[in-house]
Amino acid sequence: MPDRSAAVDEKSDSRQTRPAESLAAVVLAGGLGTRMRSRLPKEFHPLAGRPLLRYVLDAVEALPVAQRILVTSPAKAALCSQLGADWEIALQEEPLGTGHALGCALPSLRPDIRWVLLVFGDHPLLRGEDLARLLSAALQQRPLAAVLTTLLPDPAAYGRIQRDPDGRVTGVIEAREDANRYAGPVEVVSGATIYWRAWLEDALPRLPRSPSGEYYHTALIGLAAAERSGEAVITVVAPPETALGVNDRVDLARAEAILRDRIVQAHQRAGVTIVDPATTWIEPTVEIEPDARIEPFTILAGRTRIAQGARIGPHAVVHDSVVGPDSTVVASVLESAVLGARVHVGPYSHLRPGTIVEDDVHIGNFAELKNAHVGRATRIGHVSYIGDAELGERVNIGAGTVTCNFDGVAKHRTVIEDEAFIGSDTMLVAPVQVGRGARTGAGSVVTKDVAPGTTVVGVPARPVGARRQRRTGETGA
Repeated sequence: MPDRSAAVDEKSDSRQTRPAESLAAVVLAGGLGTRMRSRLPKEFHPLAGRPLLRYVLDAVEALPVAQRILVTSPAKAALCSQLGADWEIALQEEPLGTGHALGCALPSLRPDIRWVLLVFGDHPLLRGEDLARLLSAALQQRPLAAVLTTLLPDPAAYGRIQRDPDGRVTGVIEAREDANRYAGPVEVVSGATIYWRAWLEDALPRLPRSPSGEYYHTALIGLAAAERSGEAVITVVAPPETALGVNDRVDLARAEAILRDRIVQAHQRAGVTIVDPATTWIEPTVEIEPDARIEPFTILAGRTRIAQGARIGPHAVVHDSVVGPDSTVVASVLESAVLGARVHVGPYSHLRPGTIVEDDVHIGNFAELKNAHVGRATRIGHVSYIGDAELGERVNIGAGTVTCNFDGVAKHRTVIEDEAFIGSDTMLVAPVQVGRGARTGAGSVVTKDVAPGTTVVGVPARPVGARRQRRTGETGA
């Protein structure tokens, strides 16, 4: 039985529990998820850009957990790839229910563990802050079990908390066994529970078997309430979405919508303008500074960072990219690209991996850049492909310019130095270098380096003076 005399530091949060209060986290992920109708394990399905299980693991890792155990079936051994080195695996050889799964973890518990946190691997909306409140309540009140609950107008398929006339928890009744009609909100279990380890080890072998042949961990609540007077079981109420388990793709979409709302609202409260949250998708790994503006139908994904004063959208997709202060990206796609300050991109341009754009650059309509470094104040106005290229400062790229970087075997680099002027429809056949202040005429095909200050025209492109001499027979002597 818990030692009620043991002191708890009331000034500290749940991260600062004493070693004697060591907590183990047990995540149940043994179900086969057949209702997903997928070859992919349910816990691997993406949710706002990350595997569903990752959200549960992150919530657990927000606590001062001394030991981490994932219970899974032999058929889902691939889940190990989602775990850090400090997670252990316990196998549930037969699918005999949540109580049986919890029992599969007990032999792995270290001797110093005093509390055991049970959570489900398919509850991605579980928050670390709610688990921290649950742990804090357990450490203060020292029950046999502390249950994270929520209030729902319709209890649906969730287990319902039962209380006596004095308000003490007496057990949990499963939906299929409950004939009651409810006029108001119903308190239901979310799935997250903290147990006193010594009592849990004694109680688990006494779990009754359900009519379906399984052992449910919720039956532990009734056992605890029957074995000790007073507050043997306590509850901590969390937001309704906490209890949402993902069983099929309808649940997955519902969880994604709630998670997206959480993310958007967090950015809004931090000073970001999001014009239409319903059409804005932001993954949890994205960073946005205050006073940025996100327009409708925009997707921000991966390790993206948006700086102060930037405007993204409408209809923009930015993935693993950096957008500098006061820059604008309109109806364009950025992938692993970096923009400086006051850069304008779009509409309808595509910046591919390895593209770095310095300050005050303009990239207009239907431009594609790949593995290109664009110098300050350069302009790429329309319908151009710049790949494997180094552009200097104040370069003008005319409409229809193409860096011909691939010879069928290897990629080659194009270098255009400061203040060069590339005429419309110029083909730059790499490897090639255009010198500082040089110019190419419209429709030129440049196959050789162009000296600084030189103007070349034609197919293949030659310096203007050299072409004149060739036509007139002048030697230039």
